[in-house]
Amino acid sequence: MPRKALDLVFPSAGVVRRLGLRASTGGRGPFPAPWATNVRLEDVLTKRLRGGSFTGIAAVAKASPVYRDRAISFSGRVITASRQGAHTTFDYSKDISDTQRATFWPLAIGGETGATVVAVIPHKDNYLICFTANQVWVLQGDPTTGERRNISREVGIIGASAWCVNHDTIYFLSSRGLYSMQADGGNLQAVSEDKIPSELSGVSDAACVLTYQHSDRGVYITLTAAVDWFYDTARDSFWPYDTSTANSHVALGPFQLGSLGAYGRVLNLHGTTATSSGTVTWRLVTGDTAEDAAANAKAAIIAHLAGGSYASYVASSGTWAAGRNHVAYPRTRAIWCCLWLSAATSWAFEEVIMTAVLSGRWS
Repeated sequence: MPRKALDLVFPSAGVVRRLGLRASTGGRGPFPAPWATNVRLEDVLTKRLRGGSFTGIAAVAKASPVYRDRAISFSGRVITASRQGAHTTFDYSKDISDTQRATFWPLAIGGETGATVVAVIPHKDNYLICFTANQVWVLQGDPTTGERRNISREVGIIGASAWCVNHDTIYFLSSRGLYSMQADGGNLQAVSEDKIPSELSGVSDAACVLTYQHSDRGVYITLTAAVDWFYDTARDSFWPYDTSTANSHVALGPFQLGSLGAYGRVLNLHGTTATSSGTVTWRLVTGDTAEDAAANAKAAIIAHLAGGSYASYVASSGTWAAGRNHVAYPRTRAIWCCLWLSAATSWAFEEVIMTAVLSGRWS
């Protein structure tokens, strides 16, 4: 009976909204993961692009901003700027010719009532980016003499700290998803709109914090009541993370074991991890369709992290020590399956080869 060998590569596309299926060895990557926690493409052991565990960071809320030597604050519909060089002085009665005077303004043009201000971002002494829940404005220059421009009346920000800066690029989380823009307000755009996980759309979390980590080349998105995310800007991929645990999990697949109307059976599974890896546990999670297998793999990982039972999802399991491992013979029979890898310590991916054979009609 003909066999097929599947080279199970690491899902370098990250966790995405849509399922990417790999039904044969002829499939082409990069491939996504149905779900993951504390893994990404660049492993922590050797910093190679082969995949493995990683550790997220804790969030730090933004400090009160200073722009052009003025203390900037906001309340309700108004932004206030202290006197230049005197961060506690807010005397608005000074003559208009005094360009260093304290001042205030709404995010509106003549005849409008400004919306509630949510966040302000100073960028050097050139721009002050200001947000409501549904708008973006930019002040160029000093608050008393500069120019204010509206950038968007459709996209805003969800919280006062839901932003970060990488050189001249600003990332911020809107209720519509993750966005980026230049510091002058130019090139406002949704980030990876076709990839962004559904968990990052429609978010309502005023305490959300975004942090750009130059050493990791990415944006950490910390949420208070949901899973946290890392956006790899270099590889354009999203990865969930959890700072409360050192455990890491990733689901590879789904993979088609059988064919139209026929089961497939896994004959053997050969996995190789880095020589300095910790022990990796592998589990096969099955389903009648690709969507079922992917959903089951995600549910199993979430149940494991919550301390619940996940045994009903797992068809077979085993462990791999560091380095080149012996072949396992799970004999799992299904139409589709995912390979769930997990570890309690740091590990790095090298290679997994699965061999399958057709095994009876499916009806």
